[in-house]
Amino acid sequence: MWRILVVGLICDLGFYGTLADDPYRLPKSLLPSKYVVDIKVPSEVFVNASYYEFSGRVVITFSVKSSAEEIKLHHSENVIVSSYVLNKVENSTAIPLNPEEYNSTYQIATIPVAEELDVDAEYELTAEYTAILEEESMSGFYKSTYVDEHDNNMYLVATQFEATYARYAFPCFDEPSFKAIFQLSIEHPRHLTALANTANSAIDDIDDNIVKTSFEPTPLMSSYLVAFVVSSFTCTSGEDIEKGVPYRVCSRSEEEPNRKWAVDIGPPIMRVLEGVTNKKYSDKISKMDQIALPDFSAGAMENWGLVTYRETALLWNENESSSSYKKSVAMVIAHEFTHMWFGNLVTCDWWDYLFLNEGFARYYQYFSAAMTDELKHWELDKHFIVEQLQVALLSDSTVTSQALTSPASTPPEISAKFSTMSYNKGASILHMIKSVIMDSDSFLLGIQDYLNTYSSKSTIPQNLWSSLEKFVQNSSLPDYTDFTKVIASWTEQSGHPVVTVTKSNDDILLSQKRFLLSGDANTEYYVPITFTVSQNSEQFTDTTVKAWLLPDYNLTIKGALKDSSWIVLNNGQAGYYRVNYDQSLWTALKSALLANPMDIDMMNRAQIINDAFNFARADHTTFMSDYSYAKVFDMLRYLEKETDYYPWYAVMTGNNHLLSRIGYDSTEGIQYSKWMVELMQAVYSTVSFTRVNETDMVYTLKQVLILSKMCQYGDTDCIEQAKVIFDKYKEGETINKNFKSFVYCTAMRHTSDGQNDFEFLWQKYKETKLMTERLTIVNGLACINDKDILKQLLKKTIDNEEGVRLQDFLTVWSYVYASGDIAAETCLEFVRDNHEALDNYYKSAASILVTNIAGYLNSEKHVTLLESLSEIEKFKSTVELILETTKDNVKWAIEKRKEIAMFFDSSEPENKKGNAVSLIPSILIAFSLALLHVFV
Repeated sequence: MWRILVVGLICDLGFYGTLADDPYRLPKSLLPSKYVVDIKVPSEVFVNASYYEFSGRVVITFSVKSSAEEIKLHHSENVIVSSYVLNKVENSTAIPLNPEEYNSTYQIATIPVAEELDVDAEYELTAEYTAILEEESMSGFYKSTYVDEHDNNMYLVATQFEATYARYAFPCFDEPSFKAIFQLSIEHPRHLTALANTANSAIDDIDDNIVKTSFEPTPLMSSYLVAFVVSSFTCTSGEDIEKGVPYRVCSRSEEEPNRKWAVDIGPPIMRVLEGVTNKKYSDKISKMDQIALPDFSAGAMENWGLVTYRETALLWNENESSSSYKKSVAMVIAHEFTHMWFGNLVTCDWWDYLFLNEGFARYYQYFSAAMTDELKHWELDKHFIVEQLQVALLSDSTVTSQALTSPASTPPEISAKFSTMSYNKGASILHMIKSVIMDSDSFLLGIQDYLNTYSSKSTIPQNLWSSLEKFVQNSSLPDYTDFTKVIASWTEQSGHPVVTVTKSNDDILLSQKRFLLSGDANTEYYVPITFTVSQNSEQFTDTTVKAWLLPDYNLTIKGALKDSSWIVLNNGQAGYYRVNYDQSLWTALKSALLANPMDIDMMNRAQIINDAFNFARADHTTFMSDYSYAKVFDMLRYLEKETDYYPWYAVMTGNNHLLSRIGYDSTEGIQYSKWMVELMQAVYSTVSFTRVNETDMVYTLKQVLILSKMCQYGDTDCIEQAKVIFDKYKEGETINKNFKSFVYCTAMRHTSDGQNDFEFLWQKYKETKLMTERLTIVNGLACINDKDILKQLLKKTIDNEEGVRLQDFLTVWSYVYASGDIAAETCLEFVRDNHEALDNYYKSAASILVTNIAGYLNSEKHVTLLESLSEIEKFKSTVELILETTKDNVKWAIEKRKEIAMFFDSSEPENKKGNAVSLIPSILIAFSLALLHVFV
């Protein structure tokens, strides 16, 4: 599943939640093998906005594995079972049952059986029930609404069952290890279409208005993968995945032109994955439908045969939607298609091991797409490093970060597993295994063995390690250990190391310590070492492990620096660790970058930049005490010669955090932004407002990044060109689809007629039904530097008539509070003054928003405003939880402003010698935090 927003928790190793003392888990005494599910969705659901009832009947076939005198299964409190009937399959004998005992906390129904069930016998449990469609949560079986091209209110019903929501549609054994076959039928209005995991087998008349659509049995699968949708949507057929295996993309009918990219790119990606896995998709299922839903809580969901998406994740308009959206559509499809094997065919045994599903999906969304002919020139293997691995390292830099294998029991704990750790870190560890410890061919053989061995089963991490270990060369591993032990240090422990490199004549000495932004820990890892020296700079492409830095030991590499002036560790940043250098080696690297940046691989330049920003960000009371932002800025002087995309991406990631923390409008923020404009002149000259090349994805992404940041940092030429484009847009001319976001933002930030410009853009928002364009417009509107107008925008998020969909509520708010100092303050004021209206629209929205906004507060004034919220009872506990962290952030900002001021105010600091630029402050208006399209 492609998730939009996730969080993490602390964890450790082991089988969690499978023991009898976990009240959220079902016993293993009964194992389901088949469900026959019949659901009736009445016509009223599709014509009455307030009607949410449906009914159903489920027949569950299960076998008895150990003695049992009761049946336990899941259903939600909104599923009311009117009757249970139990029969023994062998002779159709009816078995008496006592009334259900239901626990709403655990969502488990216990049905006592009058007599003990026979071990190894099969039984059928039939449940008749009524239930309520979900509304606000967009999970379980839920109702959605939209306005069609004729301004009619339309209704549909859809599902989102991962992780614990199948129980909201029918009683079931709602855990991933309980795999079964599902045979589904749905009664629905005749004029609507029902889709499910499998092709329909029959459509039978019930009466003049109602039909019953029946579907073929599914493969053996987990309950969270069941999916069905009833709607008036239409579909576009693409090229068959293979003969007899149709491929379609479905959506609201008016979105038909925007399906083309998904229609075209899906089958090629699927075929690449069939080659990777050496398994045909059609081995298990005979069709693939992808459907874009107007309301969807996740980004996308990998249901076998019926993948569900947000509209922005599947639909792309060639004339209106940016290239970054085109990229994300292809990658989300690759992500979900990877799940057909990793997650659907072979499934994590329990949510503790979610990275077995999501790590592979995140990994192959880049690397299977990179192998697809249509996408090879996009360089997605390089995008992986800056968009996934570097993000994982940052999230994994706190004492509370979770290990990949970590416990989850309650539904909220399970939901929290869908985090940067499971996705980004899981993918990064797989990348390290493939690129550093194994080679590509051996890695492929290992995962193919894994899929063959555990096909249609559920697994734990040891199963994967056992399969991969068969193909690992012993020479690639440390002495006196094995593959499983090496990998366990990365998956069963949280965090990652920083490897410190110290020069001793021609030797280098390596040591490790867990890297934390704040705090300390003794965790150590089996670290695979690769490196390149100045005399052999072609070695950057060789990521095969050369030596191992072991837990509790330091490592000396003799003669590594012979005849070389510099060394860079971790070729291509393929290893999951940071690297720090002693002063002499750091000085040598800085000199090399200033002399000729191209001597060092561009991905390693991005690594050096990313590591340096995070070292400066870390608490100086820890092992990074010799690092400061002044040291980072000293290295960044080389950027005057940097023109490649990936190092600049790493710079902007570091800048985003630094400037949002110290304040774009602070004296230091203004000074830093001006300096950055000077450093960007060379890369600015490689892009322009007039030279476009949309067939070159990397150029286009660089063009948008650089132009948006030049405008944001206050470059006069950039601002004026953007304003001219916007003025022409108001007169009826079009804007290049890739320029819209920063042109809107720049124009709104520098508007001299804020209210009219706001109303103009909001009218454009109302006129378009294309969700990518709506989000782009809102992102631009959020840049305005006027509290009253910002509050107008925020008010529209809780007005049903304004068209901001519930799924986009938090996204729109994030655009605003991330756009600058005044915007975060405005958001907090709006929450304070409108908390009841917020909660009426989106349950608990106010508390969620306060927590999110707090991350962007950077002054004592902001802290005072936050503290005042505790006077409102509902905010008291929230403020107590986040107040100290917010104060620490403000304290950090004050200290860093001093560091930055010292750098800029010194008359002739060493940092500014050489090709120094003018650092005289000038008056400029800081811009909003431009959001890089990095998906969680």
